[in-house]
Amino acid sequence: MESIKYYGLPILKVLLFCVFIFLCAIPFSLLEEFKMIDLNLIHPLLFDLVSEVCGVLIVLGALLMIFRIYAQYGFEDVFIVRHHRWSALAKGMAIGFALVSLSVLLAQLNGNVHFSFRGFDPIIMAGYFLLYALVGVLEEFIFRSFPLLALSERYPNLIGILLTSVLFGLAHFANPGFSWLAMVNISLVGICLAIFVLLKKNIYWAVGIHLGWNYTQGVLLGYKVSGTDSIGVLDAKPIGPTYLSGGVFGIESSIFCTLVILVLIAYLLFRYRLEPVREVVFEEEFMEE
Repeated sequence: MESIKYYGLPILKVLLFCVFIFLCAIPFSLLEEFKMIDLNLIHPLLFDLVSEVCGVLIVLGALLMIFRIYAQYGFEDVFIVRHHRWSALAKGMAIGFALVSLSVLLAQLNGNVHFSFRGFDPIIMAGYFLLYALVGVLEEFIFRSFPLLALSERYPNLIGILLTSVLFGLAHFANPGFSWLAMVNISLVGICLAIFVLLKKNIYWAVGIHLGWNYTQGVLLGYKVSGTDSIGVLDAKPIGPTYLSGGVFGIESSIFCTLVILVLIAYLLFRYRLEPVREVVFEEEFMEE
C-alpha cells in the first residue's frame, strides 16, 4: 500500500495540476461567452494573441495554486528560472530554426515541396513572432514545467519524458490533417524538448526551440503549423505523398522531420548524461519515516 501511495503520488499531482488549469480557465470562458467585442472582426491575429495571453495567465494561475498546495515547490523548481533566460531563448530559437530548415531542405531536395514568394509585412511578422512566443510559453509551461518535474522526481527520467511527450502529441489530435506520423513526430519533438529542459534545468531552452520551430515553419517558409494557417513570407506547396511532403499538417507530418529529430535525440542521449531529478519532499514525509 505504501509503495502504491509513493509511486501514485506523481500521477495525482499532475491530475491536480490539470484540475487547477480547468478551474482557472472558467473565468476566461465566461468572459468569452459574454464578450462585447468580437476580436475576430478586427483581425484574426489579434484574437489569437489575446487567446494565448489568456492561456498563459491560466497556466500561471494553476502553477500558483500548485505552489500553494505544495509549498516546497516554486517557479525555479519547475525549471522556470530567472538566470540565463534570454540567452537560453535565443539559443533555443536557433536550434528550432535549424531543425525545421534541415527537415524542409531534405523535402525540397526530394522534390516534395515548391516555394513561391507571398510577400513581406513587418507588422504581421512581428505579430506572429509574439504569437508563437506566447504559444511556446503556454505549451512548455503546461507540459514541461510541473508535470515533467513531478513525474521525474520519483520515476526514471525516461518515464517522465515519454508521458509528457505523448500527452503533448495527443494535444494536437483535433488539428487539421493530424495523422499517426504527425503524432509520432510531435511526440518526438516533445521528447527532444523535455531532454533539453532536464539537461539545462531551464525551460526557456524549450520555449526558444518551440518559438523558432513554429516561426520558421509558418512565417518564414509558409508551411502550415500543425495544420493551422499563418501568413508567411513564402508559400510552401506540398508535393507528393503526405508522409514525405507533410501535406496539410505541415512538415511535422513528414518522415524527413522524423529523421532529423531522431538524430538530435540520439546525439543528446549519447553526448550528455541525464542526471536524476532531485526529489523535494515534505517535512511531514520525513516525520512519518
